[in-house]
Amino acid sequence: MSAILIISVFLLFVATFAILRTKRSRSDEVAGELPAGLSPRGLFDTAAQDSENPKESPEQIRRGELRERAERGDLSALTEARASEDAALYRFVLDGLVGRASGDAARVRELASYVAGGRDLRASPELAEMLLGAWREGPTPSSTAELLHVSALSDDAGTFGRAVTEVLQLWEAGGLGALGAEDLRSLFESEYWLLSSEAKRSGAGFVLKQKLADVRRRLATGERGRAAGRASEDGRPPP
Repeated sequence: MSAILIISVFLLFVATFAILRTKRSRSDEVAGELPAGLSPRGLFDTAAQDSENPKESPEQIRRGELRERAERGDLSALTEARASEDAALYRFVLDGLVGRASGDAARVRELASYVAGGRDLRASPELAEMLLGAWREGPTPSSTAELLHVSALSDDAGTFGRAVTEVLQLWEAGGLGALGAEDLRSLFESEYWLLSSEAKRSGAGFVLKQKLADVRRRLATGERGRAAGRASEDGRPPP
């Protein structure tokens, strides 16, 4: 009898639990589903929104403007980039101007003159090499001085050394008659000191020092040869 009673109570409990289970609402039926295309993040999840729509800082905007001006050939952008004291930005702007001038000798000379005449502006090996090509078309004493100046401002000892070599060869061939040996020697040595300390200490800088020592010797020899030639023309004994 007690066993039947226990079984009856158990069955009643199971039946009651089943009835309550069927009447309970499903949580997903009450809440419903989110519309398609929406993620389940909160309304004020600003970090996620900012990552999808990043805003440029004033500095980034200014850099972009300088780069665009350089692409249009605005040389003053170079001065402003230098004033920012951002070496990477300055080089980017300079490279943009150099790229625009590539293949146009007039633009190369204009850019080189701007750099040479600017305050604290620096050149690049690419600009110096392009100016060397333009210089070959019609070298003059003034363009020679500018070539050496811009080559030194490139802060590349090898680039400056190549300019020195070509200028010296032309002088020895009589192509720069207006420049005396002492004038040229002074020009070489004064421009050398414009190179950065790192450039002068480099391996190429060591080679350049040896080259300049040889240049002084060749200039002295060349000047004596020129003096002897002038003396023979005048009928005087050579010095």
